Amino acid sequence: MEIPVMRPILLVLLTCPTALGQAPSEDSVAVARRFMPPNAELAELYKVSYNPWKVENRPAVLTAHILGSGSHDIVFAYYSPQMHVLEKTLFLDVLHRAGDDYEKVYEVSYRSQLFFVPDAMRIIALPGADAEAIAVMVGMGASLGGHLDIYLWRGLPGWQNIFPPNGSMEYFYFYPIATGFQIALSAAHQPGKGALPAPDPPPLWFRWEGAQFVKAPGPVQPRSGK
Repeated sequence: MEIPVMRPILLVLLTCPTALGQAPSEDSVAVARRFMPPNAELAELYKVSYNPWKVENRPAVLTAHILGSGSHDIVFAYYSPQMHVLEKTLFLDVLHRAGDDYEKVYEVSYRSQLFFVPDAMRIIALPGADAEAIAVMVGMGASLGGHLDIYLWRGLPGWQNIFPPNGSMEYFYFYPIATGFQIALSAAHQPGKGALPAPDPPPLWFRWEGAQFVKAPGPVQPRSGK
């Protein structure tokens, strides 16, 4: 995966009842590659560790229960074969086991958008949902920020993005709460207008309420995520 020169956007995931999905096995990566068009490029996820500083890359392939609690599915992402990194299209596919093999059951595309936050594709367990959802954080560049989509399988319609519209975000926080979890999106460090930078806007908070995400008031003193 080509990495454009840009100031990286950070994603912070706190300890919470969130499944990261099974780590990809050699078999699941091989299966994903079979469903990619010729000359396409499998996307990569990266993870940052501190003390010592270390960046680990791995294929953007996860296994999870996407179609239902008992299903065995593969979710993976790849880039179309355009030469310039900002002209590529990012594709997100779900493969469902059918007998001894897999079949592609859904695909989502993102024109000219990239993964550029740590672990930008994550499996999450939503309380009350029959299947696991996938959180995807993509964007066009650090100066423009990124946005979060959360896809949940809804039967006949297939995958549906159940997260409210958002964009130009730089930080994504996942917090545990007693009844599920909340998500905070921050547009901090966006450039201000005029000679002096504008104050950072407050984070946007969303709470899972068993069937949908709704806007929620944030805590008076939210945790830093460190």
